[in-house]
Parts: sequence; structure tokens; C-alpha cells
Amino acid sequence: ICHLTGIPHSPTGQAIVERAHGTLKSLLQKQKEGELLPPSERLAKALYVLNYLRLTEGRDSPPIVIHHMSLQSGIQKETDAIKVLYQDLRTREWKGP
Repeated sequence: ICHLTGIPHSPTGQAIVERAHGTLKSLLQKQKEGELLPPSERLAKALYVLNYLRLTEGRDSPPIVIHHMSLQSGIQKETDAIKVLYQDLRTREWKGP
């Protein structure tokens, strides 16, 4: 097992990792009622709040509300589709859109 603490030879990448750790740590400290929960549940709750319930810059609604509104309206833009290249492990060829 090899333990890595961040992105090697990338001070900017390490700063991003440290910022994410700091944000998560401060949110865990804010969860007063979470002290009775097991650590795995506290972490899951904190990650849910960070990923789905917090407001992003320039938005009035959290990402989860925007996502559900777009699903309910039935509008899905073709440009929103994820385009991914993947490598076939047998033939070693790259495939995709």
C-alpha cells in the first residue's frame, strides 16, 4: 500500500485538496447534533450538504433543486449530454462520440 497525501509536484493541486479538507472539517464542526451519530454517517451528511444543498456562485437555488426542476419540466438539452471517450481494454482502441 502506498499512501499519497495529494497531487505530486503540484502545489496548486495540493492547495485545492487542503481547501476541500478545510471546508469539510468546518462543516463537520458546525453539525452540533451530529456528534451522536457514527463518524461515517456524519461524513455522509456533510458531503450531502456540500454537494446538493449549498448555493453556488450566481445561483438562487441549490444544485439539487435545479436538477429536479429540469427533470420535471421534461427539458433536456442535447448540449448537456455527457460526452465521454473510453478505451476498449481488449482492442486498446478509443471509442466514443
